[in-house]
Amino acid sequence: MVARENTIREVSIDYLRAFVTLLVLAHHSSLAYTTFAHLDVAHYLGSTAPIVDARRWAFLDYAENFNDVFFMSLMFFISGLFVWPALKKKGVGNFLRDRLLRLGVPFLAGAVFLMPLAYYPSWLADGGSPGYFEFWFHFILKDGWSSGPLWFIWVLLLFDVIAAGLYSLLRNRRGFAIRSAPKAFLAMFLVSFLTYVPMIAHFGFGTWIPFFFPPLWFQVPRILLYVAWFLAGMAIGSNGIGNGIVAENGPLARSWPWWIAACALAYNLLWFVPGILESSHASRLVHDLSYVTLWVLSCCASCFGLLALFRGAITKRRAWMDSLARSAYLMYVVHYIFVTWTQYFLLGLAASAEIKFCVTLGFVIAASWLCASLLRKIPRLGYF
Repeated sequence: MVARENTIREVSIDYLRAFVTLLVLAHHSSLAYTTFAHLDVAHYLGSTAPIVDARRWAFLDYAENFNDVFFMSLMFFISGLFVWPALKKKGVGNFLRDRLLRLGVPFLAGAVFLMPLAYYPSWLADGGSPGYFEFWFHFILKDGWSSGPLWFIWVLLLFDVIAAGLYSLLRNRRGFAIRSAPKAFLAMFLVSFLTYVPMIAHFGFGTWIPFFFPPLWFQVPRILLYVAWFLAGMAIGSNGIGNGIVAENGPLARSWPWWIAACALAYNLLWFVPGILESSHASRLVHDLSYVTLWVLSCCASCFGLLALFRGAITKRRAWMDSLARSAYLMYVVHYIFVTWTQYFLLGLAASAEIKFCVTLGFVIAASWLCASLLRKIPRLGYF
């Protein structure tokens, strides 16, 4: 039973993790070409993305927003699924040492070396001096030392530390075996609503602050939402993924077409209904409450929908997907360099946003995948 569960995990959950990583790459590849992209000529880090192109494609607004609503919550949920079994197997001390090596070291190396290199094209596009070391010191000491997409890694490490503390207190408790997908969905909707809506009402949409000091940045209005999804994954995974709603033949897997349909319906309600309310001159309270409610609904529906799809429809191994799954983590770590430099070199190209986006995404996937595969051949890096 254990061997079978591990096999299914590799085929479905690990493939889902790899797929969400591709969504991250697509998300960052699109930001230069959305209609809402904004260039801050006064300061390069004030722009909506490191590189902002004059070419725009309205479809990317729709696609980018779909990703933004759910994919980080799903990544934290997936990460939480295997925390409890890992703590049981390794013990708290070994678990934390493992997490510090796998998460802490790449974050530190990425923040010091990779993120400055990724943001350097933004500095150049904004008219900054071409001297890289001058920029490096300026980026770290004066510009707030952004961690870019690597914020997820240090936050996940923090969550793992919290999980280890909870395990020390609750290790003798029985695990959860939630078997009703609708009840689980309703619970996650309510928890997500309560952890997200008050935070976004107070802090607003785009508030980022460092956790004591840079580069430990995090997105304030969503941090409790991410805690909730991580802990939900930890609770559901406490009995192993072969049990409960994420089981191989569980309620999600058996009804995956319905959950995917719910995912599509919820997001399109989010996309269209607020605009309809605004055009009908509904009150600001009705508009805002409808928007955040549909946002939470879409977040939950997308997370459940993709979990159901991969758990229910992915049953066979594929060599290329195995390679992608093995490389996904390092692809996440290195991809931002390829995103920003590709977009920078495409700035002067007289091509449509559609072409520029496709070129960027294709190159980012290929270069990140190749880079990750080569790095994993180094003995000490094969662990990642």
